[in-house]
Amino acid sequence: MSKYYFTVNDLPPKKNGAKSMWNRPLERKRLVSLRQKALEAFDGQLPLEGNIKIRLKIYIAENKPFIGDLDTFLTGICDGLMRIAPRSKLEGDFWSQPEYIDIHPEKFAVIKDDGEVISIQGEKIIGETKQHRYEITIEDQSKIKTENRKWVEELFDAEEKFGTRLKHEKRE
Repeated sequence: MSKYYFTVNDLPPKKNGAKSMWNRPLERKRLVSLRQKALEAFDGQLPLEGNIKIRLKIYIAENKPFIGDLDTFLTGICDGLMRIAPRSKLEGDFWSQPEYIDIHPEKFAVIKDDGEVISIQGEKIIGETKQHRYEITIEDQSKIKTENRKWVEELFDAEEKFGTRLKHEKRE
């Protein structure tokens, strides 16, 4: 079991509406903050693959309607920690800037698939701060076999070498 913890001095990204959060200016800023802190915390680890637990604590001064609903923050966190969905398109050149290479939505991921999340806890803590911030704890409860981990490493190496997302097929 592995446990990761980090704090971000901002509000979490929100997933809501028809337009992708990856292309909305305010959410992009929040995604950058999330992904940079996650990159530091995970320090080169492979994306988590199974039995993942996520705990989110959001500290805000006041709970005003424009801040966001807890469920939109939770889905924004889950999607923000994965690679962008293959059917989603990045608009413009924002994510192509050199400072975002390591956290690019098509390359960097902390969670391989949020369908593997088995527990999510979230809460807003009101009035304990003047500046918004949130804390994330992510636990990997799985015991992945060494040969499967090696296969995943090889797959991610190939994706990086060829600059594309490969079709993932399970080996027997």
